Amino acid sequence: MSFVRLFSAISVCAAMVACGGSQKPAVDPAAPAAGSAPADSAAVSAEASGAKASVAVPGAGFANKTDRYSYALGMDLGKAIANVNAPVNMMLLMSAIQDVVDSNRKVLMDDSTAESALQDLLLLMQQNKEADAKAAAQKALDEQNKFLEKNKQDPTVKLTPKGVQYKVITEGTGISPKASDKVQVHYVGALLDGTEFDNSVKRGEPLEFPVNAVIAGWQDLLQVLKEGSKVKAWIPSDLAYGEAGVPPMIPANAMLVFEVELLKVFAEVPPAETVPAEVAPAEAQPAADAAQPTAAPAEAQPAAPAEAKPAK
Repeated sequence: MSFVRLFSAISVCAAMVACGGSQKPAVDPAAPAAGSAPADSAAVSAEASGAKASVAVPGAGFANKTDRYSYALGMDLGKAIANVNAPVNMMLLMSAIQDVVDSNRKVLMDDSTAESALQDLLLLMQQNKEADAKAAAQKALDEQNKFLEKNKQDPTVKLTPKGVQYKVITEGTGISPKASDKVQVHYVGALLDGTEFDNSVKRGEPLEFPVNAVIAGWQDLLQVLKEGSKVKAWIPSDLAYGEAGVPPMIPANAMLVFEVELLKVFAEVPPAETVPAEVAPAEAQPAADAAQPTAAPAEAQPAAPAEAKPAK
């Protein structure tokens, strides 16, 4: 199997995991403790292999272009391996590269066997990705339940009918919207750890939308507020985006923390009620072809003779 094909396969594997946002495991449980690994047991995860962020050191240690691109090629390969969320035996990996590029060395696998091994890697990466996602979702659920249980003990925290906790910052005096109304709001949205994912205040443009067009937690919250209110609200994941989340911004089972200011309520104007007017029954009209009396013909009048004019 060529070096390019091997490199491409690893890159594809890594990209699948990186795009999925999976968490990389720490050290492989089967790996021996640091400093005690024998030569035939150097399996470590990508994270434990010492992968580092690029640090720019222009021209350091590179005498020519060959040295630079050789190192750059190694960097690309290292970045791909760093995103492989499965144990990697770095000694065997480096040995395989040497076997492939050095014609004097023997390659220990044929192409078919290598491709089968990479398929095994893909399957393992997918399984690890799913396991990581499940663990992260459960952790998020546990953390939000713990937070909400403690937060509701605060006497200033109120509860909506469906279970959104909120604290009033500014009490409004206007009308409360109905589900069918449209509202204008400013808001700041964040995760429980404070990571901000949206902010209409920074954009300098409030948002207008129908109350019944947003997530259930927002609908429930808005209908207990009055125009002019500003609150801080904690929306449980089951009233937000649930287990699906909105990757990569909002993880699975994420509780959402909002500051919401209800600027304006555009109450729905009910359509005017149409009351049918009473129509009196029409009088019977004679048929169009019925004989109708006709006016007596006007008596012929003789034309007045023109007055003779004397010639000049």
